[in-house]
Amino acid sequence: MTDIKIRYCIDNLDSVPFEDEWDIEGRLSITKDNLVLTKKIDDPGDKGFRGDSIFYILEGWVNSVPKIFQGEIYEVNFVDSQEGFLFIPKGEFTYFKYFVGGSGKILSQNGVRTVEEENKRYPNNEEGTSFETDVLVLEIIRVSESFIEFLDPKIKNKEDVIRFKQALEEAREAYHQYSMRTK
Repeated sequence: MTDIKIRYCIDNLDSVPFEDEWDIEGRLSITKDNLVLTKKIDDPGDKGFRGDSIFYILEGWVNSVPKIFQGEIYEVNFVDSQEGFLFIPKGEFTYFKYFVGGSGKILSQNGVRTVEEENKRYPNNEEGTSFETDVLVLEIIRVSESFIEFLDPKIKNKEDVIRFKQALEEAREAYHQYSMRTK
């Protein structure tokens, strides 16, 4: 069985309490069999965390679950950015990809690179890295439950929390329906 781990970090935890989801800054990383898919392969100092508004991004991942089970490609972009995460379902597998979108050149710490060159710095295959869909979904659900349980008391505006929990419940239901069909 594939070993998958999704981790998150909250960059501004010292700002608690948060007014709403937009006040929470943080990032996600995803690992498959000890290979951090969101880490630049040529940067030993990179810890592999990517993102900006962690609540928004993880909520997008949770919202992707029912879509994945319906065979729909789902993209979660960072706020005001061409960077994002892509989930591509194909049968019993879902391909995951972190990417920098667009075309042309971008400015990086090491100078100017093409978008294609920048994307090659991550250990994604051309079409992404494959996961057994049910294993990926269970990990998304697990980390989302942990995330919202930790943050719920720290967020003043509960509308965001309620919406996240509803999306999480829909993800659990989609997983349940999927597991019933595949038994």
